[in-house]
Amino acid sequence: MEAPLVSVVMATFNESAEYITASVESILNQNYQNWELIIADDSTRLETVSVIDSLAGRDNRIFVLRHSERMGFVCALNEGLKRARGKYIARMDGDDISLPDRFQREVDYLERHEEVSVLGGAMNIINKKGEIVSYRNYPQKGMKLLLWSILRNPLAHPTVMFRSAIVQSGMYYDVKQKKAEDIEFWLRLQKNGYQIENLPNTILNYRVESDLSLKRNKEQWKYNFIARKKNFNWNHPLCSSFSIIISFLFILTPSSVIRRIYRQENSKTINSVYRN
Repeated sequence: MEAPLVSVVMATFNESAEYITASVESILNQNYQNWELIIADDSTRLETVSVIDSLAGRDNRIFVLRHSERMGFVCALNEGLKRARGKYIARMDGDDISLPDRFQREVDYLERHEEVSVLGGAMNIINKKGEIVSYRNYPQKGMKLLLWSILRNPLAHPTVMFRSAIVQSGMYYDVKQKKAEDIEFWLRLQKNGYQIENLPNTILNYRVESDLSLKRNKEQWKYNFIARKKNFNWNHPLCSSFSIIISFLFILTPSSVIRRIYRQENSKTINSVYRN
């Protein structure tokens, strides 16, 4: 039986030549080889454009999408989804690195578990030198994942693989979500009965050039609140209510306090990495 096609959707914007090359090569080096890579490129830097074109010339499974005007990240993602032909769609960013067994692990799991529509996994956090400085893992499924989702993102976006039937049903990222577009998408899928789970395995290196806590600002939490309020889940009203309340409280909390909370959490994870 032929292995199902995986469509990898990568939205890019002015990544360095080093980062985008490492990212694409991590796909070329996958153990699982029945894939297509769709790069929705929104770059304005000639260096990035040139490198992407050069990488696409190396393999006829790589396709590049561009518009005459900037699309923006979410629109670029949706353009990539529209072009996807695979049974499964894998997300990937232009500065992250998929580990060699990522696609094989995700396809195998989805093939064995037809009830699961969206699958993520754990990830290493690497700095600009490619050194592992931390990691993130997520509850695998069920009530633990639901409770985790009250405050946090249930999935690490660049680790995700999902069934293309979701897109074929007309569900795309919400272009109004300038931030937290991934959380909004997962919550909307859950509200509509799609099952999400996580692998316990580490399947990706997620690159962060600065303090990860700096991303947790008021604007991020504003869009987080909007996403949670918009996608109230009547199947789990108590969890949804707590989620909305906590998101709103974070909007009122000083950014310095939010960053301190995330730094303390990150330090616990980093200490765990070095102990192991």
